[in-house]
Amino acid sequence: MFKKLLLLFFLTSLGVQGQKYVKGTLSPAKDYSWIVLYQLNGAQQLYITNSTITNGEFLINFPENASKGMYRLLYDQHNNGVVDFIYNNENVHLKFNPLNPSTTVEFLASDENKMYHKYLLESANRQQQLDSIQLTFFDLKEENKKNSSRNLYQRTRTSFNQFQQQFEKDSEGKLANHFITSSHKYYANNLIQTRQKYLNSEKLHYFDFINFKDKELRNSIFMSEKIIDYVFYLNRSNDVDVQSVLYKNAVNEVLFKIGDNIVLKSEVLTTLLFTFAQIENVVLIDFLLNNFYLKLPEKLINKTVISEVQAAVKLAVGKFAPDITWNEAGKIKTLSKLNIAENYIVVFWSTGCSHCLVEIPQLYEFIKDNPAIHVVAIALENDELGFNKHTPKYVKFTNVLGLNKWQNTIANEYEITATPTYFVLDKHKRIIAKPEYFKDVKIFLEK
Repeated sequence: MFKKLLLLFFLTSLGVQGQKYVKGTLSPAKDYSWIVLYQLNGAQQLYITNSTITNGEFLINFPENASKGMYRLLYDQHNNGVVDFIYNNENVHLKFNPLNPSTTVEFLASDENKMYHKYLLESANRQQQLDSIQLTFFDLKEENKKNSSRNLYQRTRTSFNQFQQQFEKDSEGKLANHFITSSHKYYANNLIQTRQKYLNSEKLHYFDFINFKDKELRNSIFMSEKIIDYVFYLNRSNDVDVQSVLYKNAVNEVLFKIGDNIVLKSEVLTTLLFTFAQIENVVLIDFLLNNFYLKLPEKLINKTVISEVQAAVKLAVGKFAPDITWNEAGKIKTLSKLNIAENYIVVFWSTGCSHCLVEIPQLYEFIKDNPAIHVVAIALENDELGFNKHTPKYVKFTNVLGLNKWQNTIANEYEITATPTYFVLDKHKRIIAKPEYFKDVKIFLEK
């Protein structure tokens, strides 16, 4: 009997010791009450589990079959309060300031995370030194100062490369090694003479140390973030048309680097589609869909992704405005069939909105003598009283009563959450601007 109890205690102890966890402290604790654990897998954020936060502390047990990789703790959904970490079958213990997690996180347990976090901090500091020397060099005129900068750059670059090599060696066999090796940044042998040549060099060597075949990189958010940085931050122009060309070239370059790996290509395209959706870039979304995503094997085309991306940009500049139907003197009228102006303004307002009662009269004065602009004004109301009182003053508008206010079907179609809200359309009813205030409407149409 004693032997059986001893065996049971031993097996139980193994089970307890075998279950890994991530625990942490938020300081100051504030009023955070829940924390969610996700696994970062390519473009996806996969839900694992959640737990309560009590007095700023939490503990989450990993499932027994939890795979190694990059994970994310989300504690503040509204303010993007997240902390990312590596899991490789070891306990993780950390603490951080929830108001500034990226610069305050400290790992108390987990060799993987201690090493990777230390690397990131030291690498960022060394890269900042090298970048500073290079940027200062552009403006130097005196030859002796240039020579001093060249010597300083050589010493700093040598030290940086030695630092990188040491961390790569020390991290061999660890999951962190994949991220450390791929975070290596290229620096030219000598200082570069001009800003344009420097930018060209940055772009040319950006992916030098990234292995697109590395499974661990693919199964993390690391590669997606690198690609997003390349496409969106190394390819910038103030000219809209030039910017589109730069985006397209950057996408082509990234997909060329990926090669024949269609699974990775699908993941990267998904990430880019959602990112372009966030900035409402309809041109690039269409470019990605028509030239790449819809040409993938059918099993890799996610129709839900396409639907969500298209829904996210249905009100974007460049899209046709959702149609509006109303009854006018017993006849059914629609926005799409109007053919009386060069530009249209669709404005959602309310007679109970103080800002609207200031701006709508200003809008009317602006357009009343201009036949090239026509306003379709949807008044979101709970009843007809305010509508009947105010709209007779706006005879040059097409006035539409939107009953049920925020639950009105037209308001929902246009995703209206505040009044006044403006949409400027061309004669084909394509959205060409979404000004925030009347003054912005005026400035746009007077250009």
